[in-house]
Amino acid sequence: MLTEDVLKALRPSLFAGHYNLLLGSGISLDSTDKEGVPLKSASDLTVDLCSLKGVRPTTPLSRVSLLLDKDEVEKHITLPYLDCKPGETVKRLTSFVWKTAFTLNVDDALEAAYEATVRPKQEAESLNYDTLYKTPATKATLPVVHLHGFTREAEKGYVFSTNEYARVTRGMNPWMHVLSELMASEPFIIAGTTLNESDLEYYLSGRTETSGRSNRGPSLFIEPYPDKITENLCLRHGLVLVKAKLSEFLEWLLAALGNPPTVREITVPSLQGLFKANLAPDDQIAFFTSFELVRETTPNPEGEVSPFYFGRAARWTDLESSLDVPTDDEREYGAKARNTVSTSPAQIKLLCTISDPGSGKTTQLRRAAYDLAREGFLVFNMNSKVAFDPENVVRVLSAIQKPAVLIVDGIADHASALRSVMTSLKPARSVAILGADRDYRRDHIDRILGDLDTEFLGLSAWTADGYEQLIERLRRSGLLGDAEAVHSPKKFASRLAGDPVAIATCRALNNFRPLEVILRSLWNDATEAARRSYAMAALGEHCYSGGLFYPVLEAAHPNPKLKDQLQFDCPLPLAYAEDGDFVLPLHPVIADRVLHMLSREKPGLLLEVFCSLAKALAPYVNRRTAIDRTPEARLAARLFNAERVTRPLLGKLAGDFYVSTRESWEWNSRYWEQRALFTQATDIDAAIQFARHAVAIEAHPYPWTTLASLLAKKMEATSVGVEALYTEIFDLLNKVLRQESARSWRPTPHPYGVLFHATNVYLEKSGRLPPRKREWVLEQIRYCERTFSRDAKLNAAGEQIVERLAAQK
Repeated sequence: MLTEDVLKALRPSLFAGHYNLLLGSGISLDSTDKEGVPLKSASDLTVDLCSLKGVRPTTPLSRVSLLLDKDEVEKHITLPYLDCKPGETVKRLTSFVWKTAFTLNVDDALEAAYEATVRPKQEAESLNYDTLYKTPATKATLPVVHLHGFTREAEKGYVFSTNEYARVTRGMNPWMHVLSELMASEPFIIAGTTLNESDLEYYLSGRTETSGRSNRGPSLFIEPYPDKITENLCLRHGLVLVKAKLSEFLEWLLAALGNPPTVREITVPSLQGLFKANLAPDDQIAFFTSFELVRETTPNPEGEVSPFYFGRAARWTDLESSLDVPTDDEREYGAKARNTVSTSPAQIKLLCTISDPGSGKTTQLRRAAYDLAREGFLVFNMNSKVAFDPENVVRVLSAIQKPAVLIVDGIADHASALRSVMTSLKPARSVAILGADRDYRRDHIDRILGDLDTEFLGLSAWTADGYEQLIERLRRSGLLGDAEAVHSPKKFASRLAGDPVAIATCRALNNFRPLEVILRSLWNDATEAARRSYAMAALGEHCYSGGLFYPVLEAAHPNPKLKDQLQFDCPLPLAYAEDGDFVLPLHPVIADRVLHMLSREKPGLLLEVFCSLAKALAPYVNRRTAIDRTPEARLAARLFNAERVTRPLLGKLAGDFYVSTRESWEWNSRYWEQRALFTQATDIDAAIQFARHAVAIEAHPYPWTTLASLLAKKMEATSVGVEALYTEIFDLLNKVLRQESARSWRPTPHPYGVLFHATNVYLEKSGRLPPRKREWVLEQIRYCERTFSRDAKLNAAGEQIVERLAAQK
């Protein structure tokens, strides 16, 4: 049914659980209703409904369905397709691990198949067309998205056209957008429908002969009786046509490839005796969805050019090949890690490297991890795209019989979760947490983790010998950009003195020219489409180190030549992240400089990039994904950050960004918070109104604190209504702290900082605190002295309040 080449390309993605499904009514034809009557196809149902309503039999289902009254909907749609008995086709689907199943069907035959299967590979989770976008925590859950409605949720109604779908969901239509974007590039198996369906035309509109990703398997269209039009459409959309019924194809696939792996086999490494016998399989799957077991591996193939030299994080094969340059800092860090994990009695300690971007901290972190793994220690490297569950990590580490090492790059984003682990875990053997982050995030990390067993380490400047070794490694790989440097490495090493290693490497690859000259040359040599794709990816990585989800990048800027940029030999190259799903600029240093160059010289273009990226992210972000801290939600939160991203990069145009993105993001309280924070410099009253709107959308400590901080800013600049302003600030922050305590959240210094600042301003303006408020404020000051003893600025503000209150007596 498939050629050997197609089967070879399909197998890795299929067995890794990368394939999505798009299913039509044809897959349910061998299923029956609860009375044993075969289910009708969509076309047969349409004919029956046309006869019922007395309209032409050629009237599409999307139109005739609008004529049905409530009782007719129940009789002809809900009841015949509810409580189905699964047929062989849907049963065979349960033999594989899928990423997402999108279905045009309203019946529950697929769910029934999973429910009837003994020990199914996945558990089906039904999502209706109006369900907010979400992603499963692990591959153990298969989202089944019913695009037209679902008989088990008949009260929500049915929608049989994209226009009706958009109307019913009031423009949000996340699944319609998500499917159309995924379809353009992700691997799909499409079955049970025809390519001339209006729905399918919409979903395939962004897919071309070449838009499918090169690092995933081919997409298939299953059709037993294709005509010439179907064959032509498959060619146009880059679909491999399989002339068979889906049940026949799945049976053939099982025979050709053997039994597919389970979720546990895909996710959990095989290591005899790793855990105590009582650790639940679900706990193992959840842990290894978040962490990778680091193992000794083979070197890179002879002659392979590693992306490590172009600025990407070192792979384990790169470290086995010794592509990195040894440093004294690295040896010291490795020794400290080894001593920590070898200590008895058991302890849990954090070693955190803090340094500038491009200084080599990730390489040092990974080198220490890899060397410890080669020495036989258990080393778990965190997947940065997953917000791990602290309780799960504690259960897993408690079940391990050996010393363990956790690797957490970008540790500031996970500091709160790590605190829960470090304070809850009572390890039988020592646990070392090795982390790294940028220097400006040290204060944040220190506030959260500094009172625990934490040691911060820096990185020294490279020596001349280090630069010479770098030049030699580039020479051996055939990457040195200047022939003279081959013969005079000392001379050229001196030219790199003082450069961070990332910049030094970039310059050595480009004839040792100044970085600014290299940047101009690469930008000028690229096409306009490549520049925009690169700017999108650069902004994505600037906001979220994991990069941009490939379909989001495609949606933000459709680029037929995007595949060409995923090569080394182009002016502005991109690269896949390790997971193969996300895209980043190949060289982060160039990407960062591109953003700042656009900020200075082409702010209009950068504004377009910001707006396009925000629009493409919108379907993937909602309150649920924000709570789950999905990559898209984290990226969006950073993208809208007024103080760290929009104002520094867009300057005066930041206001235009917030105005342009309002339609897609006005549901989001964070959007209004950040718009308020941006506006405060020019119009404090408008800023306060934006903050009040954020509070109206979501009664949550974050918008309450933002509103309180803006009211305090207004209070600084006025002598009118000071008491009323302080009373509102006091009430807001009292509510914040009470709710944080009630939810057992880890306390954060920010609301206390706002409280102390506002109180000092109020007292400075001769305000007086009633006894109850006075005692409550003093209680918070004492609490901060105990809880945030390392936050000198916060406690100094508290001491100032105490002095002012004493002076009032």
